Amino acid sequence: VADNMMYKAKKSGKNCIALPSEGEMAEMFKKASDKVLMIISALEENRIIPYFQPIIDTASGEAVIHELLMRLQVGDRIVAANEFIEEAEAMGLAHKMDYQLIEKAFAQINEQGYRGMLFVNLSPKALIVGEFMNRIHKLVIDYAIEPSRIVFEITERETVSNLTLLEKFVADLKFRGFSFAIDDFGSGYSSFHYIKRFPVDYIKVEGEFIRNMLTDSEYRAFAKSIVTLAKELHIKTVAEYVENEPILDEVRQFGIDYAQGYHIGRPAPLLITGKNP
Repeated sequence: VADNMMYKAKKSGKNCIALPSEGEMAEMFKKASDKVLMIISALEENRIIPYFQPIIDTASGEAVIHELLMRLQVGDRIVAANEFIEEAEAMGLAHKMDYQLIEKAFAQINEQGYRGMLFVNLSPKALIVGEFMNRIHKLVIDYAIEPSRIVFEITERETVSNLTLLEKFVADLKFRGFSFAIDDFGSGYSSFHYIKRFPVDYIKVEGEFIRNMLTDSEYRAFAKSIVTLAKELHIKTVAEYVENEPILDEVRQFGIDYAQGYHIGRPAPLLITGKNP
């Protein structure tokens, strides 16, 4: 309700207070219950589908990594995660959706004979589900996928306040042979603390820095400092939000290892191999 009223206040010219009418309250609850039904039915009817966004090696231009993204099939429509993920987490169903998504992705990797790596986003809530790593480990065995090809990434903005819990989780996934990445690196105040405390294999440079590095000297300096630090610590870097050729050229000049963004490729239902068109 507060979120909806914030947008109502903004549309009214900002600097004001907005209160919901009875009709607006009814509409908001209807939309919320529609999303709940959509999530539950998609989970029960096995309609959670994997999409994959390519990530290229900046030196070779080859698509050597894909990021796994969640979509829902709703009739003829494909629904992106930003339309339902908050509700799914609030309902406590996000980790169940993750299992279904990851199993389907592993099955597709097997079917397509894909030999590259896969980045998998994790909600911090996955850390408190005791069986999460055991179930994922069973899936890599069932589908004959080397754990070293799977990279679990946690967004820095959402990392849990209980660092001891995160530390145990990361130690467990590393022990099982998986890799670990921090997404949106540089977006918060804890970036450097995380790479000091955890065995990080990859960092994804905050997309805002990359998108604006050609026009904003401060963003450029932030990006450069992150890349310099990563090189010193032997951590691989990924540039997000690579949206045109000049940015890709600059990313290469910076020595960033991998690039991801709409210029590289949009999320799609198939894994691609070979050189970026």
